[in-house]
Amino acid sequence: MEKKWLEFYERLVNTDTGYELSIEEKLDATQFVADMLKELGFDVRRGKGSHIATMGNPPRVTLIGHLDTVFKRGEPSKRPFTVEGDVVKGPGVADMKGGIVVMMAALTELLKGSKNLPLQVVLNVDEETGSDVSKEDHYEVAESSYFCLSFETGRKNGAVVVGRKGIASLEVNIMGKAGHASNPESGANALIEMAHKVIEISNLRSRFEKLTIVPTIANSGHKSNVIPEKAYVFFDVRYSDLSEITKLRSFLEDIFMEKAVESTEASYTLTIRRPPMKKHEKAVELLENVMKSMNASYDMLEVGGGGDAAFYTEKDVPAIDGLGIVGRNIHSADEEAFLEWFEPRVNLTLALLQLLIEMI
Repeated sequence: MEKKWLEFYERLVNTDTGYELSIEEKLDATQFVADMLKELGFDVRRGKGSHIATMGNPPRVTLIGHLDTVFKRGEPSKRPFTVEGDVVKGPGVADMKGGIVVMMAALTELLKGSKNLPLQVVLNVDEETGSDVSKEDHYEVAESSYFCLSFETGRKNGAVVVGRKGIASLEVNIMGKAGHASNPESGANALIEMAHKVIEISNLRSRFEKLTIVPTIANSGHKSNVIPEKAYVFFDVRYSDLSEITKLRSFLEDIFMEKAVESTEASYTLTIRRPPMKKHEKAVELLENVMKSMNASYDMLEVGGGGDAAFYTEKDVPAIDGLGIVGRNIHSADEEAFLEWFEPRVNLTLALLQLLIEMI
């Protein structure tokens, strides 16, 4: 990796963009990336939760990435960017600040001999919290997009991503009646009702081929000798098609018609947070052609984790994801990326961009 890109990588990782910071704080902190895009010839503006850069006329090839991380405020000062041989470490070094470096290096190389190409870039700062604000930026940009390239972490052996599941959340609330724990009949135990609901809902997994539904957060009670009058549980839901969500709602209606504990009331809210990234024939065909021209071979994966490329495939824009630097242990203190994959990723991105621009 050239010194200038290693220095950029270090600055990016050491810039605090954790989930506790506001959108404006993160946009301000990463303005230097937007300035680099300006220097490359892009017109740059701020969207609702993103730096948005455009050049040329639509339809355009859209490159996307996120600048935020899952870590708490101050994490980069605790464990800053480090290089150990071929391995780099630090918060977000793989997911996905390494992908931003790949993107910027490829664009810099592409624009050395050409200007005003049909390109646009969206760099958002709230992906790790669901892109609740920046999704409007993505939907806006998707309207003028010919193709989407996303720079989430590259997979093992350089595999790329051509499909992702959508994300939904299921929240269950139970209302019961408080009473003294020494006299169980004096109340209606919301925690027991919740336990039954958790088991029944979790068992729905066997009814689906691809949908997963996993309880991840729960709370109930406030004092050891008081029967809990309230209970709450959150389920992480991953789905491949909206028909699965419709089917899930039907099963939930049946479950919530019954109760295990009398005098309790249960309700639920099922919310779609991110659509699935649909596998597109044009994306597969493009990858096959580019890999053939490069005499390279990378697996094309469909994975469970959600991503912003889904906002584009929802609008029937073909997308390829996982173009970032290859790494592992993402979202953990052991996150790391491998510098040996930097040049191959830049070359793959360049080849994709060059062919796409010819196709427009």
